[in-house]
Amino acid sequence: MEEFNNLPRTRRPRQYTYRGSYRRPGSIRESFNPAANVLSAIEEVEEKFVKRRKDIDLFEQQAMDRRLKLQEMVDDTKTMDENPFKTQMTQEFSQMVDDLYKADIESFDGDRTGYMEKANNAQKVIGDFQKVVGLLDADVNEYKDKSPAELKKLVLRSQFMAKDGMKREDYLAFLNDPSKMGMRIQNGELIITNNGKDLFNGTRYLNSKKDGYSLVEYGNDYTKEIDAAAKDAMQGVGDLAIIRQYEKLADEGKKLNTFTDVDYRKAVKAYRDNLVNSDKIDALVNESTFQRYTTNRDVYNADKHFEETKTAIIDDLVKKQFPTAYRTKKVVSKLVTPKDKTGKTTPTKSYKPIVSKGKELSSFIKNPGDEYFVKGQAELVPGGVKNDEYRNKIQELKEDIRKQLNDTYSLRRLGQKDVIQDFEIAVDEKTGEIKAFPMVQKVVKNKDGSESEELVIQRDFGQGIVVNDNSLFKFDKILGGVDPKTTLSTTEDPNDPLGINW
Repeated sequence: MEEFNNLPRTRRPRQYTYRGSYRRPGSIRESFNPAANVLSAIEEVEEKFVKRRKDIDLFEQQAMDRRLKLQEMVDDTKTMDENPFKTQMTQEFSQMVDDLYKADIESFDGDRTGYMEKANNAQKVIGDFQKVVGLLDADVNEYKDKSPAELKKLVLRSQFMAKDGMKREDYLAFLNDPSKMGMRIQNGELIITNNGKDLFNGTRYLNSKKDGYSLVEYGNDYTKEIDAAAKDAMQGVGDLAIIRQYEKLADEGKKLNTFTDVDYRKAVKAYRDNLVNSDKIDALVNESTFQRYTTNRDVYNADKHFEETKTAIIDDLVKKQFPTAYRTKKVVSKLVTPKDKTGKTTPTKSYKPIVSKGKELSSFIKNPGDEYFVKGQAELVPGGVKNDEYRNKIQELKEDIRKQLNDTYSLRRLGQKDVIQDFEIAVDEKTGEIKAFPMVQKVVKNKDGSESEELVIQRDFGQGIVVNDNSLFKFDKILGGVDPKTTLSTTEDPNDPLGINW
């Protein structure tokens, strides 16, 4: 035993076998179990994985919900009319939803600022689309529901003279033909286009609509105010029963009592005087009433058009209250020749076919139908622009007059040498006056010294012949076509009551 005690400490043999857990020096019953710690770490990782998986699944589900809600908005844009433009926009919106869903998923665990901006823009444009289309449809329908004649009176011409006049003309062209409408998306806003050209911003259009904005400005309707002023002006003008009795007799073509006639005329004058002196009528003279009551195609100017507008309003009111006062006298023209020995009159000809065609052409020039203007803004912009149909109609009516003149006067001798071969018809589009120029055959010298026969206007009629009964009758006398003693008699139709012409 003693020899073992003398050995160095490091080489002493163990006196017992170690069992149990290792205890660090200085610790009290504290032990380290590697296997347990590894297992605990694994469990912790598994918990984190499971939680992340749940987070991912929840995020994907929420992303899908966001996608479905947005897709529902897109589905609401689908319509039964299968409009190509609307169908195209719906397809673009659907693609936008798909792209947005991918961006949503990819933004998990990342910066979602870009995605959120795109999502907000998508919701805005898809939501605005339905509103914009609905309001545009309403604007187009409001415009289309009006006749061309109404539009001439209602669409204010001054707007096309303003600084945004060109835009207004573009808007008007769109309302006339919205078939080429389109849209594009720019920075989260809808840009409305027409035939590929940017028209206006849809968002601004929506905001402006809240304040009553319209693509074109229409005149106001002052009918109620004018009717109220007219009612006031009827006070004290006379016995209405007598007035209506007079009109009934006039309509029936019966002989009118002189005293009743005087009473009627006094009533008309009193009513007109009341309207002329009415401050209420003065207050209603503006661009809207100027276009509604006059046929003037100018842009309204208060200094120039006040009296014209007021007179037109008053004339309209008098016509409504006293229709007989504005009845047009019917004039009948006929040739009268002396009776022969047997008491019979010499047969005479009528210029009615020629004059009727002349009146038709003159009336057409003064007031052509709306179909003879270039479609779109042209017929509403001051002056208007006539289309090819207008020119064709003018030519057609001129040809009818030419034919009637030739049937009456062709091959008749003018003077000793000239023989009428044809007529040239000229039209004054400002006054509506129609003139005819007799054409004769003449030998003319050409620039190369040669000669040729051409139709030229007969020199004595260089000023033309106005197409009316009187001028044609005088021309016929020059040609020797009627008895020198024949006269042209102009009378009023006795069956037509005499109106009061102011």
